[in-house]
Amino acid sequence: MTETATTDANVENNDESLLVKITSLSLDPDSAPVLVPFTADDVELWRDFEEYKENRKQWDSWREEDWKTNHPPHIHELFTNGFPVLETQRLRLRLLRTSDNDDVFKVLSNPIAVKYYGQQPHKDVAHTRKQCVDLMIGRHKFRDAASFVITLKEADDDKYIGHVNALQFDRMFKFSEISYIIDPEYWGNGYATEAVGKVVSFLVEEMKIHKVRASFFAKNVASKRVLEKVGFTQEGYLRENVLIDGEFEDEYTMAFIASK
Repeated sequence: MTETATTDANVENNDESLLVKITSLSLDPDSAPVLVPFTADDVELWRDFEEYKENRKQWDSWREEDWKTNHPPHIHELFTNGFPVLETQRLRLRLLRTSDNDDVFKVLSNPIAVKYYGQQPHKDVAHTRKQCVDLMIGRHKFRDAASFVITLKEADDDKYIGHVNALQFDRMFKFSEISYIIDPEYWGNGYATEAVGKVVSFLVEEMKIHKVRASFFAKNVASKRVLEKVGFTQEGYLRENVLIDGEFEDEYTMAFIASK
């Protein structure tokens, strides 16, 4: 363990050292000459980077062709042209943006909000950006997820108050899972039911998803009510499947199956 950590640290330091050297160079013809010593390790690192860039182009090209060949046309069109903004009587649901990071952190750092969300409260904004916002935006880019931000129409400020994530799309886009969370400040207004219902309708009607799965912990009665109101039915029961506040908690799995 110690040896691996030391090696990783050295690689990271080498990366940073090369970056410092490169950024010290200037393309300004009027700037004073600067002598920057490059080592054999620097050159090798640069070659690795160039190889990665070339491979990345090939991977992206292969992936695009694979999507065109194997994804249903309506899915390919949706991800290519962009997801629509979904609307209900009181809500607008749009895709997650990097500018939402601070508002996402406000929710995911709240112990009350995340108690039954399957995560520990976030400690800092950087963690939220890396482990949630950037991650979900990246997953959407690779057609593995879509994070719908819940905003209030009446507020007219497009501010994030929660989200509904659609995850784990299979290759043919017949199955998906959802998870959701809302700022406790807005609990008790029926927003979760409204948002989840709209996202599920979009998944089934527009994306042609056949089955949408969701789960909740036994003491999260409010989440159970949300899913039941939207039309989910129980499919599974996992005893003592998660540890919350030092106690083992049961977990239920539910599903919504599109009408034939």
